[in-house]
Amino acid sequence: MSTMTGTACCLALIVAGAFSISVNNGRYEDINIVIQDTVAENEILLERIQEVFTKTSQMLFQASKQHVYFGQINIILPKTWSWKPEYTGVPARSELESYITVEEGKVKTPQTKRKIKKCGYPGRYIYLHTDFLFTKGKTKWGYHENVLVHEWGHFRWGLFDEYSMRKKERFYLDKGVWNPVRCSKSVKGKVGKGTRCNSEESKCDSKYTKQVMHKQCKFCPDEAQTKSSMSSIMAFNWMDAVSTFCDNEDDETVPAHQRHNRKAPNKHNLKCGGRSAWEVMREHDDFETVPLPASTNTTPIFKILQETDGYRVFVLDVSTSMKGTRIATLYQACEYIIQTKIPDDSWLGIVWFSTSASTKKHLTKVTSQQVRDALIAAVPKNVVGNTCIGCGINEALSILSSKRGDLGGSEIIVISDGENNRGDLDASIENAKEANVIIHTISVSQDADERMISMATATGGIHISYLETGTISFASVFIEILSSGVTSFATESTTLLSEKLDSLPSNTVSFSFDIDSSVGINTTISILQGSSTNIRIDVQSPDGMVYTEDTTGDSLILDIPGTAVTGKYNATVTTQTSSSFEYHVTSLPTGSEVVRISSWVTPINLDFFTGDLPVIEADVMKGRAAVLNAIVTAVVETGGSEFCEVALLDDGADPDDTKDDGVYAGVIPRFCLYQNGRVSAKVYARGENGTTSVQDVFSGAGSPDSDEDVNNTEVLQDNFQRVSLSSEILVSNYSSTIANQDITAPGRITDVSIIDIFTENTQYGESRNFTITWTATGDDINVGKATEYELRISDDINVLINNFSNAELLDVVNANFTPKAAGEVEYIRIEIDAEESYTSTTFFGVKAKDEAENAGAVSNIVSILVANGYRIKVEGDVVYSPTNVTDKDITQEEKKENLTGLAIGVSFAAAAVVAVIAVIIFVYVRKQKQKAHESSVNLPRYIHN
Repeated sequence: MSTMTGTACCLALIVAGAFSISVNNGRYEDINIVIQDTVAENEILLERIQEVFTKTSQMLFQASKQHVYFGQINIILPKTWSWKPEYTGVPARSELESYITVEEGKVKTPQTKRKIKKCGYPGRYIYLHTDFLFTKGKTKWGYHENVLVHEWGHFRWGLFDEYSMRKKERFYLDKGVWNPVRCSKSVKGKVGKGTRCNSEESKCDSKYTKQVMHKQCKFCPDEAQTKSSMSSIMAFNWMDAVSTFCDNEDDETVPAHQRHNRKAPNKHNLKCGGRSAWEVMREHDDFETVPLPASTNTTPIFKILQETDGYRVFVLDVSTSMKGTRIATLYQACEYIIQTKIPDDSWLGIVWFSTSASTKKHLTKVTSQQVRDALIAAVPKNVVGNTCIGCGINEALSILSSKRGDLGGSEIIVISDGENNRGDLDASIENAKEANVIIHTISVSQDADERMISMATATGGIHISYLETGTISFASVFIEILSSGVTSFATESTTLLSEKLDSLPSNTVSFSFDIDSSVGINTTISILQGSSTNIRIDVQSPDGMVYTEDTTGDSLILDIPGTAVTGKYNATVTTQTSSSFEYHVTSLPTGSEVVRISSWVTPINLDFFTGDLPVIEADVMKGRAAVLNAIVTAVVETGGSEFCEVALLDDGADPDDTKDDGVYAGVIPRFCLYQNGRVSAKVYARGENGTTSVQDVFSGAGSPDSDEDVNNTEVLQDNFQRVSLSSEILVSNYSSTIANQDITAPGRITDVSIIDIFTENTQYGESRNFTITWTATGDDINVGKATEYELRISDDINVLINNFSNAELLDVVNANFTPKAAGEVEYIRIEIDAEESYTSTTFFGVKAKDEAENAGAVSNIVSILVANGYRIKVEGDVVYSPTNVTDKDITQEEKKENLTGLAIGVSFAAAAVVAVIAVIIFVYVRKQKQKAHESSVNLPRYIHN
C-alpha cells in the first residue's frame, strides 16, 4: 500500500489539478474522497480508506478487462481535524464536480447520486457511511471492492441496477415459467420466501403460471457458485464470485455466463434500451485504448489534503450599463454578503472592471468587523466605461497568484450585466481553467454575455441569473453560491425563506416562517430595501416571545439568539419605502440530520426548435435520507412580469426517475418559455407535520436481505420550509410559430406491470386473464393528457425495443380507451383461451401519443405467456375487478391505487358515483388444426372487434 508522505511544499504542485477526475492511460487521477466535518477525527478511518480503495482498484482493473484502475486518490479532510505537516492545505470551495463523500448518519447503504438519470451519464457523488468502511471483511452488501465497483459503474459510466426495481417485479414470464430477474440467466439459486428463501417454497412454484407470483417470493442466488457462472456485478454485488459486467447476449464469443438478460424487467434494461453494461461502457472514453498488461501495478497513490480557508475574489462590473438601480443593488447585496455570509478567516479580494480592470482590495483575511468594513468600502457605487470581463478575470488571477503559489481551488465570482466588448474573454477563461480556478457567475439581466454560463460550467462553478424583476433577489443568488467548503455539507447554514417584492402595496409587510427541530441555531431574519428609511421588525415566536429590531437605513438584521423554539414565527415589518423590498431567513442546524434542498435544471442550454422541454428537479433530504410527501413547487421567471409555477412530484412517472427517493421532478411547460434568453427557477419545499416522512432505506447497493430490510420511516412532527435556486437555463432559437405548434411528445411510461392473473376452465380448455396496469403520462411529457395509446406485442422483445412500429398493433381505437390525465392509473385485461399449454411468450409495450401524432418513447416491456396461434378481439367499457389476490397480498399503496383509479360506479351513502373506463383485450386462442370450430378457421391471426 502506498503511504501518506510528502510535505505541503512539494505536494502543492501535485494538487493543482485535484478537483476533477481525469484518466491517463487507464489510470484515474484526482479522485476526491471527502470526509465531512461531522465525522470525528480518526486515523484508522484514513487507513481503512486506503485499504478498501487499494483492493477496489485491483477489482476495478479486473472487472474492466484491464482497462482502468485508481491511480491517484485525494482524501480531503475537514478543518475540524488536527493539522499535520504531511497534509496539504487546499482552499475551502463551494462545490466539487464529482466526488466520494464519507459521512455518518441514518442512511447506511452505499449509493450514487446523479443529476441526469439517463443511460451513460455520470453521477454527482458516491455516498459511503463510515460503518461501511470500518467493517472488516464482508459487509451486508458484499466485499467492499465489489460494492465500490458496482457504484463506480453508476458513477463513472452511467449504468443502472440489474436487480428488480420493485417487489412486484422480481419475476417475469418466459417459456412457460416465472423467471427471476437476474443477469445473467446462468446464475443459479432457489426461489422462496424470507431470509435467503428459507421458508414457504411451496407457494413460490415458478412453474405455476396460473396466477401472479406471491409478492413475498424472491430469488436467492447460490452464494457458493463459482465465477464460471457469475455475472453481473450490477446485479449481484454481494456475491463473492461476481467479478465482471454482463455483455452482449447476441455475441456468441461472449461466454454464456456473461451474456446480458435483456428480458429482465430491471432499471438498466429500462434506461439503456436492453443493452448490456459492456455495450454502454464501450461508448465511454475510458475504453478507447487497448487493455493494459496484466502485470500493471494498480496500487493507488494517496494524497491527504485538508480544507483550510477559502480564497475568493469578487469581480464586479462597473461599466456604464450597470448605472442606476443595478449598481445600487450590487452595492447593497455585496454589503450584506460581506457583513453576514463571508466566513471568518477566509480571504477576499475585490476587482472592478469596465474598459480595463483594477484591484480595489487585495486578498484580505476576514478577521474582524474592521476588515469587513474595509472590504465593503471597496465595493463600487459609480460606473464608467465599456465591458471587459476577461480583464477582470485576469486581474483576479493576478492577485490570487500574488498571495498563493498554487491557485487550484480558489474561486472567482464574476458579476456582469452586459456583452463582453473588450479583450479576449475566451483566453481569460482558458487561463482560469489552466490554473484550476473555479469561476462562479451571476448574470444581471437578460443582456449579460452568454459566456457567463459556459465559463462557470467549464471551470466547475455555479451560474445563476439575477433578472431584476421577480422573486429572486441579488442577495439570494449570492447566498446560493457561497459555501464554507465541501466538507461542511451537514453544518452549513440553510435558507428557510427568501423573497423579493418589486413594490410594496403599503408600509407594512407581514410574513411567517417555521423553525423545525433540525434547525434553529443563530436564526437570522434580514431585511433589504431599495432606499434608506426608518424600518422596524417585530417577530413573535410560538411561545409568545417578541423579538424587535429597528434602525434607519436600507437594511436591517434581527438575530434570534441561541436555539429558537420550534413552530411558526410571525414577522411584521414597518417601513416608509415603496421601492423594492426583500427578506431572508437563515438558520444553522441543530445536528447532522438537517432537512436540506438542492435543485437543478436540465438541459442548461435549450434549443427551442427541438421541442424538448427543460426538467427541474429538487432533492429533499434529511441528512442523506429521502424526505417523502413534501410539497415541492418551482417558480419559473424570465425577468418580466409573468412567471409560472410547476409542481414537482416524486411519483416515479416521467420525468421523475424513481418513486419515493426524495427527488422531485417536473417539466417546465412551453408557455413558460416565451422568448430567447435566460430562465431562472426558484424551488420551494414545504413539509407538514404528521404528513411528511423520512425514509432511510431506498435506492443503493443491493444486498441478499434488502427485501427484508424494514423501512425505518420517521414521520416528521414539525412543519418546515426551504428554498433553493437552480442554475439558469439559456433558451435559443425561440419562434412564436414553433411556440404555437405541438412538437413535444408525451412522457415515457415506465411502470407497465402485470398485477393479476385469473385462470378458469372453459368448454374449449383453459381461459387466462392478464391484468396490466401503468401510470398515465401527459400530452407534453407529464403536462396535460395524452390523446391515445399505441399498444403493440411481439414474440421478439428486440422488435419492441428497437423497431416498435414493426411489432403487431393492438388496435383499440373502437374500444373507447381514452387516456386518463397524467398521474392516474390505467388498466387493461388480456384474455387468452387455449387448448394447448401456455409455453410461448409474447412481449407487450405501449407508447402514448398526442393530438399532433407526437409519440413518446417505448415503455418498459412486460412478457405474457400465450399458446400458439392466438387471435385478438377488443371490447371497451369493461370494469376491472381484482381477482385471485387476497387483501393481505395487496400493499396499502396498491389498495389506494385500486380505490382511486378503479372506482366503478358503486354508491356508498353520499359518495359520488365514479365512472371508470377500461379495456378488455380478448385473445382468443385456437389450434389451427382444429376443424370442429370453423369460426376460427381461415381467420387472420388478429381479429379486432
